Amino acid sequence: MKKNDIIMQAALKLVSERPTDQIGYVDIAKLAGVHWTTVRRHLGNKENMRELLVERREEQGHSYADTRTRVLDAAIRVFAKHGYAGATMDQVAAEAGQTKSVVYWHFNNKSDLYLAICERNMAIQAQMLPSQVEAMIRKEDRVKALMEWMQGQVEGCLPSDTPMLFFEFYATSRDPLIREQIRKIFENFYSQVSEIFRILQQQKVIRNDIDPHSLAVYIQTVINGLLLSWSLAPKELSIERFSRDAALLLWNGLSVSDNSVIKASSNE
Repeated sequence: MKKNDIIMQAALKLVSERPTDQIGYVDIAKLAGVHWTTVRRHLGNKENMRELLVERREEQGHSYADTRTRVLDAAIRVFAKHGYAGATMDQVAAEAGQTKSVVYWHFNNKSDLYLAICERNMAIQAQMLPSQVEAMIRKEDRVKALMEWMQGQVEGCLPSDTPMLFFEFYATSRDPLIREQIRKIFENFYSQVSEIFRILQQQKVIRNDIDPHSLAVYIQTVINGLLLSWSLAPKELSIERFSRDAALLLWNGLSVSDNSVIKASSNE
C-alpha cells in the first residue's frame, strides 16, 4: 500500500470518530506511523486537508451528521466522564443533542450502546492494522517501528480511558447474552488479526512455528496488561520504556533470522 493510501486510511478512521476541525497533522501522523510533515506534504495545508477529509468522508458514507454516529460519539464522551455505571441514556441524549427516544430508537439500552462502541472500535482497529503492519515491516529498524506502534496504541487509549471502561463494563455484566456478544466481537477481531500473522508467516517475515491466533491474543494481552498496570501505578511505569522492551522481546522472539536478535542500545 502506498504511503498516501496509508495516510488517507488513518485520516478516514479519525473522521469516523470526530469532526474534521478536531483533526490535525499530528493525529493523522501518529495513526499512520509517519512524521507529521509527511502528512502535510500529502494532504496540503490545513484548509485543503479539511476540505479533502469532508469530501472523502461523504464518499465513504461517514457523514458526521448521521444520527447513530452522533449518538455513539456522544456516548464515548459520556462514558469517559462518568464511567459505565454512572452514565445514563439521558446524558447521552443531551450530549448528542437528541431526544431520549431517538437514542432508544438506535439502541435498546445502555449495554447495547456500549457494545456498539466496542464493536466499532475493534472493527476500526482491524481495518487499520494491515496498513500499519505493512508500514512497520518496510522500516529498516523494525523494533523501533514496533515500539512506536505499541506506544501509539497505548497512548491513544489513555485520554478516553477506553480499556478501563471496558474492564468496568465486563466486570459488571452478568448477563450471559452480553458476554456472548463480547466473545463474538473479540473472536472476530482475533480472526482478522490472525490472518495478518498468517500472511506474514507465509512471507517469511516472522517464524511459522507459532499459532497465528496465539500471537493475536498475546499482543492484545500485552497492550491491555500495560494499560491496566499503568492505571494502577502510572508513576512507576514508563510507557515509552515498556513499549521499547516489549518490542525487543516480541521481535527477537518472532524473527525468522538467527542473526536478527537485536540488543538494547546502552545509551537508550
